[in-house]
Amino acid sequence: MDLTKTVNIFEPVKNSKGAEVTISNDSGRKTFHLPRPTSLIEKPPLAIESFAIDPDHYYDLMKRVESLCCESK
Repeated sequence: MDLTKTVNIFEPVKNSKGAEVTISNDSGRKTFHLPRPTSLIEKPPLAIESFAIDPDHYYDLMKRVESLCCESK
């Protein structure tokens, strides 16, 4: 495992592109752009306590997070 990697993330220069990510190590560098969402269908979640939002909505969000964690296994 290479522990000397450097990761830099920059704001996009153009509105049509997402964030620019650069990963580099001793042998080279790779730069790519994250995709920008085409439109916001829903509001992004807030970083607040679970009791501050509707319990059903919180449950739905947690189920979505759980499904993301299970996909990577």
